[in-house]
Amino acid sequence: MPRARRAALAALAVLTLTATSCGLVRDQRENPDEGRIPGAGPDLGFGEFEEHVPALEFDPNGVHIQPAAGAGTASVAVHGPVLVHAGEYAFTAHDVVDDDRLWNVSTEYGSPEARSVVILEHGEALIAVGSYRTLSPGEGTAQDTYVRELLAVDLLSGDLLWHEVTDDADYGSYSVGLDGDVLILGGGGVWAVDVRDGGLLWSQEGKSARLVDDGVVVASAEDSGTDLYDVHRLYGLDAQTGEQVWETWAEGEHQTRSEQARSEYSAFLETDPEPGEMVMVHGSLNGYDLHRLGYAGPGRFYATASYSRKPWDLGSGGGMIGLFDTATGIADYSVNHDPSVGGVHPERAHWGEASCSFDQEGRLACWVVENSLVTIVAIDTEEGEALWADEFSPGSERRSTEPVSAWKGALYAKVEGDPIILDLEDGSDLVIDPPVAPDLTNGTIAVEFEQDDDALRVYPVTG
Repeated sequence: MPRARRAALAALAVLTLTATSCGLVRDQRENPDEGRIPGAGPDLGFGEFEEHVPALEFDPNGVHIQPAAGAGTASVAVHGPVLVHAGEYAFTAHDVVDDDRLWNVSTEYGSPEARSVVILEHGEALIAVGSYRTLSPGEGTAQDTYVRELLAVDLLSGDLLWHEVTDDADYGSYSVGLDGDVLILGGGGVWAVDVRDGGLLWSQEGKSARLVDDGVVVASAEDSGTDLYDVHRLYGLDAQTGEQVWETWAEGEHQTRSEQARSEYSAFLETDPEPGEMVMVHGSLNGYDLHRLGYAGPGRFYATASYSRKPWDLGSGGGMIGLFDTATGIADYSVNHDPSVGGVHPERAHWGEASCSFDQEGRLACWVVENSLVTIVAIDTEEGEALWADEFSPGSERRSTEPVSAWKGALYAKVEGDPIILDLEDGSDLVIDPPVAPDLTNGTIAVEFEQDDDALRVYPVTG
């Protein structure tokens, strides 16, 4: 890489920072939440660029295309004009605005299955960490074996900082986030490694790491010993030591400060629970079937979960969206069947199976899709209240509209397959017929995954 470009990138690092670093972390497997940057950049060697807030206009003529090979948003991260991609056989960085490949690092083995990337700020350095599950060929009569490969690359120089290959057994891993020098990985357990050299610091089996925020690793685990149901518990672990600091969704131990949540529980349940006590309507089910979990602002995370999905339990198809305090595991607010705004029928939306996207400015968009009927709710994560909710279907006032992602006040969606942008504050149409509904954006570039041709497209943001 030319010295001038390295200097430009170094200057950019001072001005911008990815929201996948430290606490701003996503659910790497399911959740559409993605990395963001809060600052705009001047001409620093890439050509002029800036962060547009919200991102409403995209240049379809400047699109960069590369194979995605079945990967989702977990396989990419963005920083300014740079796209970092954990590709099928290589770890790459590309300046999309200038259409310039910055660096390329190969994995040791081939046939990677699970893979993810996260960009982390560590001191004055920006580090891109790629996590792969690859297949090590056997020798002689020995079988091939899966291994976990971690690659840490200096985002600015492209230098490979370290590359660790460890036995993987039955699981891959995905990068979750950073706390100090401790890099947290999920997948078949919780793994903490030293970001400086990749050395293992501590690990826990039986739990899945979901995010890191303010020194706490939020993890989940399936509990099969509860009555007839397989349910999940949530745990808070000290990121530095792995020690448990809280557990929630245990019967009688779940607390909430939300009086609205208590009234919603009481209206739905056959019992009169204490505030936040999640003892369900059928027996003593003392947990939830967890679907999604993600970052919802400093010190906050959200979770979506169902009461039960067992076919013989016909009355318990509902669920909740909850906002939790990361430090304590306490639910500050929850939406059960009815967000109490917009005239949505209280027993129709099964919020436990909702998909969600946090816009990085205090608003969480969640949606449930049932055939051609889509229900969307927007939640103020700081105040703990629903801003609006609406139904979108051929038989309603608004056509079927399925969200894709949210970012800084904009909700990117598709109306019967065509892109549209909604105002996240009130749900109104903001931009009709944009060229793209991105899966993620940072206001400088926007990424869209094309399922039909198995490629990702990256567009410069122009307004």
